[in-house]
Amino acid sequence: MTLPEMVRRSACEFERRPALIAREPQGNRVITFGELGSKVELLAKGLVACGLPKNRKYAILGPNSPEWAVAYLAVTSAGGTCVPIDILLSENEMLHLMADAKVDMAFVAPKFLDCILDTTKGFPKPKQVIALTLDTKDIPGDAMPFEELVSKGQQSQKPLPHRIPEDTAAIIYTSGTTGSPKGVMLTHGNIVSDITACYQAIKFKQDHFLSVLPMHHMFECTAGFLLSIYSGSTITFARSLKSRSILEDLKASRATVMFGVPLLFRKMLDGIHSAISRAPSTRQMIFHILMNAVKTGEKLGIKNLGIHLFRSLREQAGLGSLRFLVVGGAPLMPEIPREFRWLGIKMLQGYGLTEASPVLTFNPVDEPVDESIGKPLSCVEVKVLEPDETGVGELAFKGPMIMKGYYKTPEATLEVLDPDGWLKTGDLGYQDKKGYLYICGRAKNIIVTPAGKNIYPEEIEAEINQRPFILESIVYGYEKKSGEEIRAVIVPDYEVIGKHSPKKHLSDQDIHKLIAKEVKTVNQTLAAFKRVKSFTLTDEEFPKTSTRKIKRHLFGELRAHLHVGEGIHKR
Repeated sequence: MTLPEMVRRSACEFERRPALIAREPQGNRVITFGELGSKVELLAKGLVACGLPKNRKYAILGPNSPEWAVAYLAVTSAGGTCVPIDILLSENEMLHLMADAKVDMAFVAPKFLDCILDTTKGFPKPKQVIALTLDTKDIPGDAMPFEELVSKGQQSQKPLPHRIPEDTAAIIYTSGTTGSPKGVMLTHGNIVSDITACYQAIKFKQDHFLSVLPMHHMFECTAGFLLSIYSGSTITFARSLKSRSILEDLKASRATVMFGVPLLFRKMLDGIHSAISRAPSTRQMIFHILMNAVKTGEKLGIKNLGIHLFRSLREQAGLGSLRFLVVGGAPLMPEIPREFRWLGIKMLQGYGLTEASPVLTFNPVDEPVDESIGKPLSCVEVKVLEPDETGVGELAFKGPMIMKGYYKTPEATLEVLDPDGWLKTGDLGYQDKKGYLYICGRAKNIIVTPAGKNIYPEEIEAEINQRPFILESIVYGYEKKSGEEIRAVIVPDYEVIGKHSPKKHLSDQDIHKLIAKEVKTVNQTLAAFKRVKSFTLTDEEFPKTSTRKIKRHLFGELRAHLHVGEGIHKR
């Protein structure tokens, strides 16, 4: 099945059921499955009427909305390839990705129109920019209103192109370990196979999803958006990522399923505990008595006591309708699903990569294991590469959801995807006798923020190393209670600094101030979640291989020697 076929099937089978709901000040805006099918078809015909050939690239840049969903489905129906863009990237990063993908058309939310239409930065402008909103107020003249494209579709007699599972449906950019972003090419067959495998694993009942994570994120796009369309479930778009707002939206929508990252659910738990701490002492005492009863019952083999004992608390907190929470996108501390279970809410952890559309494993609904990433989906094979004496090695997966390859970088594809279709994940782990998989650590250098953002140090290092007073750098994640913080060790270029100030002897503090300005300049070009929070200076170059690559495996020794984070160090 292709994505257009999936949309047509759902529009027919679930015609009158609500598909998309936007919570707006004037009330809920509801789009049924039948209406969704019609909107997607008209917008797709509008795109075809614009005369762009099959397989052209269409960027989508904007927050979650019904229009984002319709645009994505229309592009794949019109024979195009979607290029979703992260709205948290800097303007230069957004423009760079669109240029790299050679985007022909772009659906752009009003907030970003000026940036995308700006031709002074040297990036090519898309042939056509469509405003990703129904509001026509203040839209620049060189941007086409969304509804105008729909009108073009109503007038067009051109048929929509035929799609096959092998056609590329989307290019999802993920930062590469070499510092350059890589476009993951996913076919219709890749994405739909992952949707159907998730559907079999999760046992949906035409549920009600609350969409919280950004839809450019493949986890939300596949599991929180397309899976809902496939299963005939309803999506309500959350108004913001604030915990209080999410709880209000959960309560108002009566959502039964929500996908999120660990940080989001940690904040929800903190909100619940904060509310309990403000309650009268009698209610606090009752809560702790009930919680102790739930914990004791679990130790004695009595499961799910919290479902009954905390029913009232869940209703008050806006969680009464939930069947389960689904978590992924970042490492999960086992106490988070444990605490939710004690409150009577089931949390299911999954695992995957953008390169796998993205879900590869999922905890069984009836037997989830808090510490595990679950079992492979029905059509997924797994093997552990070069396991050590404890059975831990690099996890590799094979299945129909594995990517076609990286866009325009076949050499990068060969590094992770072998000729037999096995995808090397770079994650170290093992599989137990019952088939559950466990992650022990990351084989590569990825820094994962609590919000599930993947950050590759080399990408930031490439920016830092371009600054005139910096010779080289190493960027790493420093573990804090709130998650990993971006830090750096920097080697100043004393030769350039000396030429800059030939008549002045610079103290260590002077050099630190000079480098601090450079780091500040770099941070201004990076997305907020990639910015360096602190740095340390060292006057000796990092150990390198014969090809001048830094020996990162020695970095642990270097950090220990420098006592990183305490200022300027000389060796």
